[in-house]
Amino acid sequence: MRRRISRWVTVVATAFLLGCGKEKQHEPNTPQEMYARVRELLQPSTPNTAADPHQAIRWLRRAAESGFLQAQTDLGGIYLQGGKYGIAADGKEALKWFTAAANQGNKEALYYIGLIYKRGQGVPQDTQKALSFWRQAAEAGVADASLALGAELIQRPESIQEGVKWLKRTVATRVASPACTAASALGNLYATGRGSIPRNMKEAAQWYEIAANGGDARSQLVYALLLLQGEQVEKNTDEGIRYLRLAAGQNHVPAIALLIDFLRSGKFTDKNDQEAAAWEKRMEEVDPRHLNRK
Repeated sequence: MRRRISRWVTVVATAFLLGCGKEKQHEPNTPQEMYARVRELLQPSTPNTAADPHQAIRWLRRAAESGFLQAQTDLGGIYLQGGKYGIAADGKEALKWFTAAANQGNKEALYYIGLIYKRGQGVPQDTQKALSFWRQAAEAGVADASLALGAELIQRPESIQEGVKWLKRTVATRVASPACTAASALGNLYATGRGSIPRNMKEAAQWYEIAANGGDARSQLVYALLLLQGEQVEKNTDEGIRYLRLAAGQNHVPAIALLIDFLRSGKFTDKNDQEAAAWEKRMEEVDPRHLNRK
């Protein structure tokens, strides 16, 4: 009996050791394999297999430490934002990994380094350093960087012209979100005038139109009003109402309120109580206090 038990113990132990060896053979060895394992652990392809974020981050860190660029930028982003995979925001860690990525030629990483210095996130706040990194990234064509650079520079009288240049360059990239935000900023700048930029509503209207077509709700409202009033653009009631509906459709409260007034009054469009009632219902969902204030 003892011999039989001993033989079974030997068989089980051998099978276990072989199994372990087999598992080791499947351990990721290259940074590319490590990064692939991260994706497998976060989004398992095997049915009924739970994701394992803790192990995923372990492999992501190993891939980053091995010099895998995408892992470095991913890890930098995780530490910059915080709250994901149980990791708290950590500016120093984010800076470490974005710097590693930037040293490998990743220009987007320069934008995030600038953001860290601008916020003073884990490092002393330093706007000049932020501008330096943003300028490097902007010159390489990173739209978020040219937007950040332009938006900061237009706040200062001595650099407002350069800021306008970078905002216009951002619009020219046609990268949806930064281009739209830059166009809106230019519209606001020309609508009010600042420093060496005189007020110019005709110029402002052109930028508001670009931002409105890019989906910016406030610009849609402003451009709608310009069209309805015929200020610096040819008056076009139908187009004005269309832009107003677009802004209202994004739950922009002033646009909803104005659209309701127009529909109820019939001043700019045929009276349409049914549509007005629908927008009032939307207003109740979005901002019920607004209706109560009227």
